[in-house]
Amino acid sequence: MRRVVPSGWRYRRSLLSSLRFIDLKGLATIGFHTPRLDDVYVDVSLAYGTPDQISQGVLACPPSGTAERHSIRDLLDRREPAVLAIVGGPGSGKTTLLCHTARRICQARLGRRRRAVPMVLYLRDHVRAIVSRPAAALSGLACEAIGDAEPAGWLEQRLHAGDCVVMLDGLDEVARQEDRERVAAWVECQIARYPRNDYVITSRPHGYLATPIAGAALLQVRGFTREQVARFVRGWYLVVETHSAGGAGAEAGQRAEAAAADLLDRTDRTPALHDLTGNPLLLTMIANAHRYRGALPGSRARLYGEICQVILWRRHEAKKLPLELGGDEKEVLLRRLASVMMARRVRDLSRAEVVAELEPVIRRFSTRMTVPDFLADVGSNGLLMERENGLYSFVHHTFQEYLAAAHIRDKGHPGILADAVDDLWWRETTLLYAARADTDPIVRACLASRSVTALSLAFDCAEQGGQLAPELRERLDELLGSAFARDADPRLRRLLAAVLATRHLRSLIATGGGGRVCASPIPHGIYWLYRQDTGCPPPDGPPSLRSVPDERDRDIPVAGVRGADALGFANWINGVTGTETGYRLPSHEEMEDPAVRRALDVRAPKGTAWSAWLMPENTPRPGPERRRPPHVLWTPAGASHPHRIDPVTLARHVYDDVARSTPTLIRMLLLRAIVTVRALAHGLDLVPVLDIALDQVLDYAFDLGRTVDHVGRLDENFPLGRIRAVISDLNQALNESPDRARDLAAALDHDLNRAVPGPVEPLDLVLGVGFQPVIDDALARNRAFNRALEHVMGSLLSLTLSRVLRHDTPAARWLPEFARELVQQAMISPPAFTPSPDLLPHQARHAGRELLELRAPASPWLAQVAGGLAETAWVFERRCPRRETATAVRLAALCLAAEADAHAGGSLSRTFHEIAAGVTLLERRATGQSPPTETIVLATG
Repeated sequence: MRRVVPSGWRYRRSLLSSLRFIDLKGLATIGFHTPRLDDVYVDVSLAYGTPDQISQGVLACPPSGTAERHSIRDLLDRREPAVLAIVGGPGSGKTTLLCHTARRICQARLGRRRRAVPMVLYLRDHVRAIVSRPAAALSGLACEAIGDAEPAGWLEQRLHAGDCVVMLDGLDEVARQEDRERVAAWVECQIARYPRNDYVITSRPHGYLATPIAGAALLQVRGFTREQVARFVRGWYLVVETHSAGGAGAEAGQRAEAAAADLLDRTDRTPALHDLTGNPLLLTMIANAHRYRGALPGSRARLYGEICQVILWRRHEAKKLPLELGGDEKEVLLRRLASVMMARRVRDLSRAEVVAELEPVIRRFSTRMTVPDFLADVGSNGLLMERENGLYSFVHHTFQEYLAAAHIRDKGHPGILADAVDDLWWRETTLLYAARADTDPIVRACLASRSVTALSLAFDCAEQGGQLAPELRERLDELLGSAFARDADPRLRRLLAAVLATRHLRSLIATGGGGRVCASPIPHGIYWLYRQDTGCPPPDGPPSLRSVPDERDRDIPVAGVRGADALGFANWINGVTGTETGYRLPSHEEMEDPAVRRALDVRAPKGTAWSAWLMPENTPRPGPERRRPPHVLWTPAGASHPHRIDPVTLARHVYDDVARSTPTLIRMLLLRAIVTVRALAHGLDLVPVLDIALDQVLDYAFDLGRTVDHVGRLDENFPLGRIRAVISDLNQALNESPDRARDLAAALDHDLNRAVPGPVEPLDLVLGVGFQPVIDDALARNRAFNRALEHVMGSLLSLTLSRVLRHDTPAARWLPEFARELVQQAMISPPAFTPSPDLLPHQARHAGRELLELRAPASPWLAQVAGGLAETAWVFERRCPRRETATAVRLAALCLAAEADAHAGGSLSRTFHEIAAGVTLLERRATGQSPPTETIVLATG
């Protein structure tokens, strides 16, 4: 019987074979052993970001305010196809990530994935075909790569069926901007032609931000963590030492562990090197230099120099192998070649072109080596490789950039770089040059250009540690820091703020009503200057908004501004600019003007809908806030109000609160037990008078045992041995000796009081848990058990606790069941809440006072909780609430909402619900869960 070969099997086998080894020729042990990708691979992490958040450097900084780390395997093969743009600096592991992803897909069992056909295309290999034939189909280009592994049309069928994960590597490696734009457009066409597939496009940040892919989710490659660095170093050394020893063994393992430990120790003790280890390529270079030289240079440029020495001649010298051409001469030739490739804006040269460029140079050396001999030599080392038949390129573009920088430095031609300060193609070469050379002409050219690209390059050059004239460094420092120094002269700061604000507000859109609106929201940098000048609190949001904005954050729109502060900013801007017409907040009609809407949409990051504060109305607000202007927030049609907290979100936070409040719940159960045992003791006094009293006493005894049992369910280590023994004796004495039962009840009361820990959590203090006068007053005032419980912990908590006990909830479900009952009894239900951050401080301070006046005389517990809520009102004064404090405010507000609903009506109860929703809003903003969108747009006329 003929064996049936599954469709695509040959293709997968071919792809697995081509991607078997890690592509590190010349970096580790090239010529001796190339590690297998699966043996040394460490998964890089990804973080979502917006274009303005993406780090531009070699070392990946995560997007501001985020700690997320996603794996690419979690983002692909979902029900809906994904389009991902993965950006990262040189050597951040983008290509290796694609190769490993392709191998993992190939190795998965058939039927386990929706999209089981990986495709890896290197865009630089197809630039000419795409530019010359923009309508070329993806399947056609891919078929050239797979050859005749599968029948004709197989790949086209798979693409139309949505079976593929298409990985397109190196958009930035398309050198010419116009070609890169054509390639990006071609990629978008392929996504539209085959929309059911997953797509992953990789690029360096500069290349992608200049030519983004429409509809792609932007992710940044995050640097290795300390754990990932250690895992890579140990794995890499184990592979190398195992191969060196001829096989695995204890001795090879010990050598690998010792070498890895030494390298990790060296990098830990050298901050500059420790920073570099987050980049996979740089980490591999460091490991290579450490193994062959035992030396670890301190800067990126010096590290590349060390690596080149190791690859070109030090390893040969260590093995006492003859060298036909010295290492310095080899590097001179490669520097010349790299410089030519950079000048031509290419990553590959044909053999004929390489020979033509190097032949005149090699003749000047005293050697019989020819250019073909030289190519064979450096090819065996792996620094320069014949990527295709007759086509040469450096093993990584970073080497090309470094060697070109070294050539320019050696020849004394900084003018090449000075003339290219606005050209992103030369950026990394310029920075590598700047690390070890005089950068005066480059920085002068940047200052003369005054473009964003050039000025960014100037500041980066100054940070490389190279030579820079003191006066130029001073000019850069003044330009960057004068306005944002905390100790800046206030008059100077106001002057620079006026300059920045005037430039920002130059672009005005005329509206149909005669006014003019600057549809570009006020940036964070100008708002920070306003805060420093006026003492205004920071906007709502993560703690990072409170610090001095760095260069990357100064131009992003400020968000999380409150209405009163927006009005104050408009008044301040008029003061510092001294304009005759004056700026103001816009009207609703102006914000709804189509031209303003269009401009605002263009300026908003993808997925963001800015909301803006409007000019206040003339009429004061009635009620307690009548002195405050009625700040109104404009939100575009179809967008959710930025202050909205839906009941599901509020309920989810209550569930989290309960999950973290086990100690407080244990105290509540013990307080309930104390109330129960005292009610039981009172019932014993009535037994001789009322026959029904005995039944009630027995009910109390049962409730007491059940309550204490639930304490043990929440904390199995809680010391309940003596209490349980006394309860057992009490149950027996109730049927035999009432007098002994009274004595045991008194002893149990004493033991329970000793078992209740003092209030230590913010939640304990706000809810009055453990507040002894409350318990005493409850029983002194009211002998009814349920009323006494409400007196001790309020109606919401007492009712919730009773229902959970009545259901005999098991330990594993105790906390979720309590949270479910609490949410239900607190009536957290539609409609959604829209708390006003401007009003929350006043509400938190005065709503409790209003409730106490309606409930006079109020119980000590109610006074305690209302007072505790008022004392924590500071969390609404532009501070980032701690999780424990947010829990205390939220649960206290819900408890008071229940009291208000029972005794004061729905309006006051709704106010307490808004307080609970308000602290939830601020907590979510502080943690980045609910990014704010309230910004400032100014108008005039």
